[in-house]
Amino acid sequence: MTQTSDIHTLAIKVGEISGQLRELIHKQNNMEQKLDGLVDRGFRSATTEDIDRLAKRIDALEAKNDRDDGARGVFAAILQSRFAAWAAAAVAVAYAAIKGDVLK
Repeated sequence: MTQTSDIHTLAIKVGEISGQLRELIHKQNNMEQKLDGLVDRGFRSATTEDIDRLAKRIDALEAKNDRDDGARGVFAAILQSRFAAWAAAAVAVAYAAIKGDVLK
């Protein structure tokens, strides 16, 4: 009877060890999948060259935007000046006078 109980105890222990081994294999597979995901994410992430190229493009766009803002600012200042209004009115009157045969 002791031999049967020893075999039974050994079978239980073998089952426990088998279950723990299966659990370790499962944990290893999960860790492997996580590492694969991190490696894939690392390969898809931006490199320093990509970041440098984007920084250059952003700098170029900002410089163009600044130039455009400056040009619009100068043009708006000219349009808002009283001298420009008087000059435009004088040119319009002279043009109307010439077209209307007032001045020959």
